Amino acid sequence: MTDEANPPISDQDIATAYHEAGHAIVAVALGKPVAKVTIERNSMRLGQCQMSHRRGQPVKDELEVQMMILLAGVVAEARFTGDYNWEGARQDMIGIRRLSRTRAGSDAQAERLQQKLLAKTDHLLDQTGHWESVVAIVEELKKTKSLSGRAVQHIFESTMARIDA
Repeated sequence: MTDEANPPISDQDIATAYHEAGHAIVAVALGKPVAKVTIERNSMRLGQCQMSHRRGQPVKDELEVQMMILLAGVVAEARFTGDYNWEGARQDMIGIRRLSRTRAGSDAQAERLQQKLLAKTDHLLDQTGHWESVVAIVEELKKTKSLSGRAVQHIFESTMARIDA
């Protein structure tokens, strides 16, 4: 019997949870506060990682951080599904292309920058505690559909502390 308050979560919702959790954990790991993460659908998107307007930690390269946060969704989702869902990450890719063109002198340089940061984002998610934090956020999103930025920060910090112990 299915619990009507908690209907079964679809494979697409789980993939979306990985996508949004990827954005959130890379943001927090790079010192950028998150306001909210959700897999509640609307007419425009399947989920969202909303960045906070609070000031985060100072960063050396703001453009690179923004691009890595955008790339983190598709990277985390691909780690779960085995495939890069570029179509599903269309809005993220529009932002990445816009940002990379502000740094690069040509389309070829912009593409190389995107590939470099894709690899760097994948490496960041490989670091101890980061992927475990993504999985922990996904497990919470499967239960609640939305998490506050404070909850994301807590999950990240407690996962990192548990692994460091």
